[in-house]
Amino acid sequence: MNILVLSCGTGGGHNTAAMAVVEEMKRRGHSVMFRDAYELVGSVAAKIVNNSYIKTVQHIPKAFGVVYSLSESISNHVPGHSAVYLANGLCTHALKKLLNEQHFDAVVMSHIFAAHMLTYLRNRKVAIPKTYLIVTDYTCHPFSHEAKCDYVITPSSELTPIFTDAGITEDKLLPLGIPVKCEFARPITKGDARRELGLSPDGSYILLSGGSIGASAISSSIHALSQYLSNHPHKHLIVICGSNQKLYEKLRHNYAGNKQILIVGKTDKMPLFLKAADVFITKPGGLSTTEAAVCATPMILMPPIPGCETYNIQFFEKHGMCIAVQDPENELLAALESLDDPDTSLRMQHAQRTYINSRSTEDLCDHIEASCLKEEH
Repeated sequence: MNILVLSCGTGGGHNTAAMAVVEEMKRRGHSVMFRDAYELVGSVAAKIVNNSYIKTVQHIPKAFGVVYSLSESISNHVPGHSAVYLANGLCTHALKKLLNEQHFDAVVMSHIFAAHMLTYLRNRKVAIPKTYLIVTDYTCHPFSHEAKCDYVITPSSELTPIFTDAGITEDKLLPLGIPVKCEFARPITKGDARRELGLSPDGSYILLSGGSIGASAISSSIHALSQYLSNHPHKHLIVICGSNQKLYEKLRHNYAGNKQILIVGKTDKMPLFLKAADVFITKPGGLSTTEAAVCATPMILMPPIPGCETYNIQFFEKHGMCIAVQDPENELLAALESLDDPDTSLRMQHAQRTYINSRSTEDLCDHIEASCLKEEH
C-alpha cells in the first residue's frame, strides 16, 4: 500500500503520533510519505502557523486559553463554514497537486487542519483516498464537525458521546487510543533502561518535562524540588527541556555542578527516560501522558495550558492515572511523598494499563490494512 501521513507542527504531539504510524506502516513493508500539511504550501506558511502556536503557549498561555474557549463556544454555531475551515481551504493547491500526481490508498492525519484541507478538496469533487483523522487529546477539538473523514481515531470509547454531540456519527469513530511509538511499549526493566542511558542503577529518579516545546512551570518546579532533593541525597532529578533552547541554556547555567540534577535538551530517548524514572512530572499533553501511561510510569500532572490540556488532566485524574497539582510550589512535594507509598504507585500503574491501549498504533494499522484490502476486492 501507499500511505500519505499529514501532520502539523503546532506542538510535538501531532508529529509524534503521525510518526508512530509512519514507522509501523514502514515496518509492515508499506510505502509511506510524511508531510507537514502547511509545508506543502511553503516553509514560510508552516513557520508562521507552527511558531505562532508555540510562542503563544510558551509565553502567553492564558491568551491561547481564551482563543480555545471562544472556538469551543462558536464551533457548532457558525452558519456555513468557519473561518478556520475556509483558511485551511485556501492552502490546498499543493495538496491537490500531490494527490493528482501520486496514488495513495489512504491518508492519515494527526491534525484537524489537515483534515479540513482534505474535506475542502472532497467538497469540490476531488478524488480523495480513504481518510483517517487521529485525535491527539482526550476531547473533541473545536471545528471537528467540519472535517468529513472516513474514520476518526479517538482516545477512548468513553469520549464517544462528545464526538457524536459534535455531529460525528458513531460509525466513523474508532476508539483505539492515541498512537505512540512502539519503543514505549517495549518490555525493558528499569535497571536496563538506566544502563542504556548511562544512569546509576541505584537511587530514585524523578523525570520533569514541559513537553516537546519545554512549556509549563519548569523553573518554579525545580525550585520547589531543590529542598526535597537536598533532604533525599539518593534521589535525582532529570529535566527534559525539549526544543526550548533558551530554557535549556538557562537551566544548564543555573544547576551546573549539581550532581542530583541532570538537564537534557531535545531527545529521542524519551521511552528510556520514562522506563528509567520512578515518577514523571509533566504538563498534561495528550501524547506525553499517553506515552507515560503506556510505560506505566507513575505521573504527576502540572497545571494545564488552558484548552484541550484541561480535558486531558480531567480524564487522567478521573481514572486514577495521575496526581494533579494546581500549585506546584506548594503541592508538588506532597504529591511526590504520596507516590513513595508502593501501593499508591501500583494502583496508578494498574489504572494506566486498564484505560490506555498500549497497542493503539498496531490496532490502527491493522484497520487501515483491512479497510484498504476490502476496498480492493
